[in-house]
Amino acid sequence: MRTSPWRKTIGGVSLSRAADTRVGALLAVLLLALNVAAVSSKLGFVHKPKQVKEYDHWRYVEMARGAEGRPALQKEPPYCFRLAVPALVRGLSRLGLSVNAGFFLVTNAVLFGSLLLLWLHLRDLGFALPLRVTGLLVVGLTQGAVRWFEYQYWMTDPAALFLVMLAFFLLEREERGAVLATSVLASFVRETYILVYPYAFLRDLRTGRGLRAAVVRTAAIAVLPFAALVAIRRLIAPNQPDDFASGIVDSMTFRWNHLLDNQPYVITLGAFGVLVPLVLLFPARLPGLARRHFDRALYVVSVYATLVISNNNERPLSYALPALVPAALYGLRTFLAETRLPVVPVLGLVVALQALFWWGQRWAEMGMSIYQPVNWVTVVAMAALWLVAQGARVRARPERGPGGPTLPYGP
Repeated sequence: MRTSPWRKTIGGVSLSRAADTRVGALLAVLLLALNVAAVSSKLGFVHKPKQVKEYDHWRYVEMARGAEGRPALQKEPPYCFRLAVPALVRGLSRLGLSVNAGFFLVTNAVLFGSLLLLWLHLRDLGFALPLRVTGLLVVGLTQGAVRWFEYQYWMTDPAALFLVMLAFFLLEREERGAVLATSVLASFVRETYILVYPYAFLRDLRTGRGLRAAVVRTAAIAVLPFAALVAIRRLIAPNQPDDFASGIVDSMTFRWNHLLDNQPYVITLGAFGVLVPLVLLFPARLPGLARRHFDRALYVVSVYATLVISNNNERPLSYALPALVPAALYGLRTFLAETRLPVVPVLGLVVALQALFWWGQRWAEMGMSIYQPVNWVTVVAMAALWLVAQGARVRARPERGPGGPTLPYGP
């Protein structure tokens, strides 16, 4: 962890580390307020479970009700193994909060934590304040990262996403003890967190550690959490088999049937909006970027692999954001350096396009977690951004040849 004094001058204003953190916290609060307002304008503030046209959350609601809940839903796998969030809400209920209020409070607390951790992680990676502001605004306007969880706020994904973001943050700072504690807690939240362990292993290899050291260090943060996962599944008896094979068949059949309909859209632009054209700003350099940061590249691949067993799209793909956002900002930073275009208008355009994407995403109708229709306004707008950017690159005629300047990914 860096301990040296930290100050940065932006637009003539010198920011201390504490002031910079406060800026990130304020932006996170404003983004949460915007998304809460968007959902509340249709459903009311802290709406009821029956108003949501999805079904997964009912299992967690019944688990949080404890002895008063319906056993048929409380024991349904894999939901019954995700103990922490319903247990925390049950504890808050004993303090006087309603079940709905408890879930709403927990979800917004971890969403705030995720946004703030992303801000701090991007700072550790060396991105300047304007780029970090842009990145945080883009994520706050990514439906699968925030608004969906304000809509279906009883889910365990927000807490799991927070823990994944915390793991990325701590691994970058080499705080392995804290990573272990985070991993143990994650075992009681949601199994999706296991994607962190291959990333931690590959990160050690990328940063120059030998194979044996990488294996030992990864085992040190993974063995105990895996033991907890196994123990939970041994101690809790589900009311039916956890049939992965059927889940895979159902998911892949649905995706195959809609392959030419909406699948290419929902797993790219429909999930991430402007992040997609930003990552693709320099297509010829993508293989090199992936080779240099193979740990993050393979982490994104592993997130996409979870779609094999999930019919949902935006929600599971949001776990890729800790790796995708730095890649997108790297592309944007390189583009600004190469073209020498004015920074504020370009960043403003990026945020405006993400706001357009956010505005056009549907969420309050039946089946939107599974079948988000193609928004052609979004497609055209993002394609236009990419084409205009390529034109700007051609006009810039970089002095260092067709490859342009090479900027560091991190600090």
